[in-house]
Amino acid sequence: MEENVNVEVKQEVIPVKKERMLEQDIAKGIGILLVLALHTLTLNKGIYQILGGVFGFIMPFFFFMAGYNHRPYRYKYKEILKKRCKQILIPFFIYSIAILIIGAIYYMIAKDYTIKDVVMTYVNLILHKSFCRMVGIEIINGGLSSCIMSFWFVQLLFVASIIFYAVVDYALEKAPRLISIIAGLLIITMVFAHFNLYLPFYLAEASGIAAIMLMGAFFGQKELLSNKTKLSFIIINSLVAYVLFVVLALLFKGSGFIAGGMLWDKRINEWAVLLSFTFAILGTYPFVHACRLLIHTGVVRKALVWCGNKSMYLLFIHGVIQLYVCVILNMEPFRMSMMSEINDFRTFYVFAIEIVVSVLVIMLIDFIKKLIKNKKEKVNQ
Repeated sequence: MEENVNVEVKQEVIPVKKERMLEQDIAKGIGILLVLALHTLTLNKGIYQILGGVFGFIMPFFFFMAGYNHRPYRYKYKEILKKRCKQILIPFFIYSIAILIIGAIYYMIAKDYTIKDVVMTYVNLILHKSFCRMVGIEIINGGLSSCIMSFWFVQLLFVASIIFYAVVDYALEKAPRLISIIAGLLIITMVFAHFNLYLPFYLAEASGIAAIMLMGAFFGQKELLSNKTKLSFIIINSLVAYVLFVVLALLFKGSGFIAGGMLWDKRINEWAVLLSFTFAILGTYPFVHACRLLIHTGVVRKALVWCGNKSMYLLFIHGVIQLYVCVILNMEPFRMSMMSEINDFRTFYVFAIEIVVSVLVIMLIDFIKKLIKNKKEKVNQ
């Protein structure tokens, strides 16, 4: 006598690890160099606005790509939070405090800053400038605040990641679910923008950034930035997307560019949040596909890929290196182009030296890490 026993075997879905696209590392390399140039070069504000109209998608691009590389169900929520703390939060505090001390040495000697000025500047940047104005924390214009200004990106990325990883796997299962969650996240930030409300740690902006990351994850799931579709299809879509981006950038000058963590301004308020989201899509798609043209450029490709893989390092340390390069060249550091009436071509020399020294510092850090790792391995053996 035979019994037919139906046994339901529940298999765990283990995602296949996809090969990393070289073009995205090239794009990140170009992107971080553009960010550093923005922080360094002093150009007439008219030129600055033109460049913003051409490359204003760069910050949305970085958030978009942070979501693109997500692999569903690869980690549990607690595991991914622990991993992101290790990747983002711990280095953020270590490097920010180190850079704060190094930068403070200069300003305490050359600009008569007090320890209180330095501490207040750091606290202000950790919490958020606009929030600190409301609670009365003193703000020091320029100087030391510029030295560590790039850390807004790290804070915003971390807080947005907490939201993103909480919903991404659930959202990607069904298209209507994804659309409703993205819309909900955007609306939350738009409400804060409508009432012009700011919270510490960029909590007001974080849900909007998480929406951009979710759209990036959707593109990653469908591999929309790969070369698996027809070349003609990619070219047409890229041209249309980039033309739309340029038109919107010209119509809404300065809005949607996510400068300094700000997703909205007084001109169009909450609609700037939607503009940032749109820029992330319209800018990233043609940018990554265009970077595929640089894959076979030999040394140039290797240099850009290296910069892309070291983008967080470059973001962390370039400000303090720029500070001392300007001191050596007898220039006032940290000029920004937004309101400049002149072109200061000396800043191109600063930029070149800043890149070279930053690369050497990163290589030295990697060398020291390698020595420590080898030493630990020998001890364990």
